[in-house]
Amino acid sequence: MAGDINYFFGIGNLTRDPDLRYTPQGTPVCRFDIAMNRFYQNKTGQQTKDTTFLRITAWSKLGENCARFLHKGSRVAVVGELLANNWEDRNGTKRTSYEVRAMNVQFLSPPQKANEEIRGIGEDFSSEAEIEPFSFDSQNMENALGELEDISPEGSNDVAPF
Repeated sequence: MAGDINYFFGIGNLTRDPDLRYTPQGTPVCRFDIAMNRFYQNKTGQQTKDTTFLRITAWSKLGENCARFLHKGSRVAVVGELLANNWEDRNGTKRTSYEVRAMNVQFLSPPQKANEEIRGIGEDFSSEAEIEPFSFDSQNMENALGELEDISPEGSNDVAPF
C-alpha cells in the first residue's frame, strides 16, 4: 500500500518580521507567518478576496537565511510539509493549529540589503538551504517526497523554542 502525500506549496507575503531562535541543542529555527490571498466572484458577481494566514517554520541554515533576508511584506514561495499541532487551552477546550515545515523557501521580492552584502553570501548557502526557482513534475515526485522525510532537524528530539 502506498503512503499518503503531505506536500504544501504556497505563495504569500510575510505578515511580520521573521523570528529566529535556537533550540537547547543549538539548532536554528525561524518562524514567520504568510498571508495568501484568493480572489473569486461571489454569488452576486462581486469580486471578493479571502486571505489565509499560515505559520511557516524553517530549520537550520534555511531558517538562518530566512531570518537574514526576509522582512515584513516580503513575497515568498514555500514548499514543505503541513503539520497539525493539537493542544488544550486554559478552559480545557481541544484546539488545533496548522503550520508548514519548510523544505524550500524562494525569495520572490527584490533584496533590500546592499548588493555588496548579497554578493558576498554565496558560500553561506548549503544544500539543505537551497533558494532557487522551484520546479516540480511527475518525474521528480519521488525525489521530492523522499526529501519530506529528511526535513526534520538533526537530532529529532529538538523542539522549536516558541
